Amino acid sequence: MKRLLSLLWLGLVSTSFAAAPPDDEDDPYAIAPWVESSYNLPPYPKDENLVEFSVDGASNIKAYVDKTALGTGTPDNVIRYIMVVKTTGGAVNTSYEGIRCDTSEYRIYATGTQEQTWSKARVSEWRKFKSYNRPQISLANYYFCPNLTPIRSVREGLDALLKGIHPAAALRNYL
Repeated sequence: MKRLLSLLWLGLVSTSFAAAPPDDEDDPYAIAPWVESSYNLPPYPKDENLVEFSVDGASNIKAYVDKTALGTGTPDNVIRYIMVVKTTGGAVNTSYEGIRCDTSEYRIYATGTQEQTWSKARVSEWRKFKSYNRPQISLANYYFCPNLTPIRSVREGLDALLKGIHPAAALRNYL
């Protein structure tokens, strides 16, 4: 009986050790969880700094990025930018946003007010692109995230905007 109890105890103890999660500190291949870098709201955009970009399937709007507020190269790989969208009816929407190329997500940090100041977004969380996010999808696909890879520099992003498409996105669309 003692032997049977010892075997049962040994079985329980070895099962509990086998079920324990691995210690990531000892695993040289463990991937650290993604952490967003801190950011500051940029100055409000001026019309002379806006660069227009084409938005797929949206003929009733004009969309722009502020060339002085494009941010790349952060440890979190988020591309941050100011977007201004103007409708044919005269409405203007201004927002400070970020795109994560590797996850196809965007986040709105702040929106513009009529006084040309920033108001922190009421809901500011990472969201997957939806079909109605045409400006963000166009920025990701054709300018800032060709082949789901973030641009490496502000110059690379501005060149893509000025040329109307990133060379890697143009090549992908050609093939």
